Amino acid sequence: MTSLTAPVPPVPSDVPAGSVAWLRASVARFSNGSDHVRRRSLSVDLLADVDAYSLRDKAFARTAQLADELDAFDVMAVIARPVPVGILAEALGLPDVSADVALVAAAYHPHVTPDADAEAALGRLIAVCGGTTELAAARIGLLIQACDATAGLIGNALSASLAGNPGELLAEPPVLCTRRRIDGEDVTVSLAGMPFGAGPRECPGSAQAIALATGVLQALRGFRLTEAETTWVSSPNLRMPAVLRVTRG
Repeated sequence: MTSLTAPVPPVPSDVPAGSVAWLRASVARFSNGSDHVRRRSLSVDLLADVDAYSLRDKAFARTAQLADELDAFDVMAVIARPVPVGILAEALGLPDVSADVALVAAAYHPHVTPDADAEAALGRLIAVCGGTTELAAARIGLLIQACDATAGLIGNALSASLAGNPGELLAEPPVLCTRRRIDGEDVTVSLAGMPFGAGPRECPGSAQAIALATGVLQALRGFRLTEAETTWVSSPNLRMPAVLRVTRG
């Protein structure tokens, strides 16, 4: 067994239905064994009919529209998170729930204690996604995974490009590591060289994430940074700008 095929640290399962703890206990991300296989297949099936080229084109159009309405803005807050999540939600047959997804995403990981705003946001997501079922949890999980991870793809690539160091989209992937349970201990496993993971837990939405990021970045050509220093997210497993202020060049 390799480090990436090792099980993930389990999360409590005896939790109130509809809570953030319930979401953790119901998605593939924090599951093992047959639960993980079944729940991951739900996510794969949901993405099967989502056309990556359509996502790219819609992300480009929405980003261009927002950019035209503003003289200067923070890419991370105005575009990098809400645009990909909103476009993907639409592709999954949902309304634009990007604001609620951002609140839940901030409380998604087990080391975070959800606040009342996150719990309320999850309640609204459950309502539009079909109730407290595994399929609804899969929908919400896809949107959460698309939130910071895709924003990080956009922010890192744009920051490098506007600083005069353009490169491949995945030159600096946002997710640096993950957690696994090996020999009874929870350990940190590096994802260096594997921007979307690998093995049975490889991200099922890599094509969609790349398409969304590409559309956003294409629409932001011609902009420039307004601050010399980039502020980075304070996180042990994420490398992405916290703020990225730009204006049209």
